[in-house]
Amino acid sequence: MREEKRKKRVDKRQLLCLILGIAAAGAAFAANGSGGLKENRLRRNPYGEGEQTEEILVSGLGSAEQSLAVSLGEQEYERGEAEAALGRAAEELAQVMLGENRSLNEVRSDLKLISASSVPGVLIEWESGDPALIRPDGEVLNETCPEQGIRTGLTARLTAGDFAEEIDYPVTVLAPLRSEEEKRAQAFQALLQEMDERQRTSEWLTLPDEYEGRTLSYRGVRNRDWLLFPFFGLFAAFLIPLWDRQKEEERKRERERQMMADYPEIVSSLTVFAGAGLPVRRAWERIVLDVQKDPAGKREAYREMEETYHRMKRGVPELQAYAEFGERCGLRAYRKLAGILEQNIKRGSEGIRTALEEEMSAAFEEKKARARRQGEEASTRLLLPLFLLLLIVMTVVSVPAFFSFGIG
Repeated sequence: MREEKRKKRVDKRQLLCLILGIAAAGAAFAANGSGGLKENRLRRNPYGEGEQTEEILVSGLGSAEQSLAVSLGEQEYERGEAEAALGRAAEELAQVMLGENRSLNEVRSDLKLISASSVPGVLIEWESGDPALIRPDGEVLNETCPEQGIRTGLTARLTAGDFAEEIDYPVTVLAPLRSEEEKRAQAFQALLQEMDERQRTSEWLTLPDEYEGRTLSYRGVRNRDWLLFPFFGLFAAFLIPLWDRQKEEERKRERERQMMADYPEIVSSLTVFAGAGLPVRRAWERIVLDVQKDPAGKREAYREMEETYHRMKRGVPELQAYAEFGERCGLRAYRKLAGILEQNIKRGSEGIRTALEEEMSAAFEEKKARARRQGEEASTRLLLPLFLLLLIVMTVVSVPAFFSFGIG
């Protein structure tokens, strides 16, 4: 009964979602209506919103309705409307362009020269009478302006469709407000420039010992790049443990790779000696003594076998020595081999050859599978260089062809 009620609730929710989807589709259809078409008329965009394209279906041109795309330009002002719009935009400019300045007769900070009015369809272009003093974007460059100021002007060209109006604004740019110390520093810098001009023939620029009755002293500003080196040292100190850890992981992976590569040969040698009737301990000893005469004896698996051999010679029980050998190697295959050797000691030599032969077959199969995986990984790593080479070849071939098409 509860399960049936739960299914009914789910069905109600699904029905509600379906109803809401249909209602939303109906609302969207009603809002869209017939697009901009109403009573054989197409509504164009208002002033300043650009042209648009309306798609309509026309009946009567042929046997079936035809779909047409009609391009509509934006609505344009008539003369009276344009004059009124330009007047409203001019009033807005007079209020907005001042920015933080009190008036155009006392301009000390940047002006706000907008490029579009809030009046629809009215665009504004600015021309500065002195671009080195007032840039067209309104930036005021008055750092070196004299105290009495500089008179200049701005011209705003307002356009509303085909109608335009130009307005000239007289502007007086004054120096930015400075404290007495700032004024003294600016005057002293101007003095230094004059002294530099007078001493151009000298190797050194001699700085004044006093200025306006004040004794002066100087010191050079040192480059602060040296402050970066402690951070570099700290960063390197942080990276060293990560680097050591990475190298240790690489050594561990290389050790495992070597040991797995040597595992089939070790099991094979034990199988051969066991088949010849040698006890496991004698077979172990023969392998260790043989590899000591060969550079392969330096490999990790044979080092562990040598360590096990020496431990058994020092009196460590054979069972314990094999168990410790498997733990030191740390790989599942070597633990399995140690388990086989331990079972041989506990149960006798019966079945040891069969167990070693099965393990040898499994080891060689694993070696072949590992070789296949390594080959696939190598081929995958080669894909990126191959793609890069293909891209270079395509570029070398296609670029001259494109240039030849352009010349033709």
